[in-house]
Amino acid sequence: MHQISSYFFMYIKIVLTDKVPFVLTMGIPLGIALLYSPPDVRTMAASDYATYLSYFWAYIILATYLNGIALELARMREYGLMKTYVMISGNKYTYILAILLTQLVFVSVSLSLFTIVVTLVHGQFAFSYLVAPLMLLLGSIPFALGSVAFTLLPVKVSSLMRFANLLAYPLFYLAIKQPDVWFGYANPFYALLQLSLAIVHTVARVDVSFNLMMTLLALVGYVSVGLFAIRRFNLVSSVTR
Repeated sequence: MHQISSYFFMYIKIVLTDKVPFVLTMGIPLGIALLYSPPDVRTMAASDYATYLSYFWAYIILATYLNGIALELARMREYGLMKTYVMISGNKYTYILAILLTQLVFVSVSLSLFTIVVTLVHGQFAFSYLVAPLMLLLGSIPFALGSVAFTLLPVKVSSLMRFANLLAYPLFYLAIKQPDVWFGYANPFYALLQLSLAIVHTVARVDVSFNLMMTLLALVGYVSVGLFAIRRFNLVSSVTR
């Protein structure tokens, strides 16, 4: 436990000094939500506005997991730091858990700031809109675990970063447009969006449609993929050794 807390506070300091992740995961969505909001956003129905916010919440969470967990683990491994951390802690799970906890804190702050600013500017502020994204964050932990699967790809972190970020935007756009089909839940943006709609339906009492059964099955799938990826996570990069 002491080792986890030590890594956690060390990584918190790293996150606070690096402004790029904050801009990518919270700054860009905030700018889009404020500058390119629908013209009727102030009079938008509660169900429509909750869906509108859910798109941004899903993006903020998954972008954080991608850059803060998957790419960070790949970067630490490529630089040879993972072996050092494991020698100190005795296992890789301690450091991975510390990174996970750090990113949960980071994304909770990002979600809260984003939601407060956007809902106040749009004149749609409600306490339920503050609770819903934090509940969504807890429910999104399977996606945090699943993000580790990116580290199994035998490519350098620079190539992995380009591939992951190029893949993210089409998947996000597809999540908005795609119909509710079972294979659509392989798209993490769509699966998380469905989870968000289920949560706002419960918390904010708004009438939105969602597929709870398929969402729960998808969560189990992402947990399974994540646990497999963590177990297979190699401390030594296969492209630099």
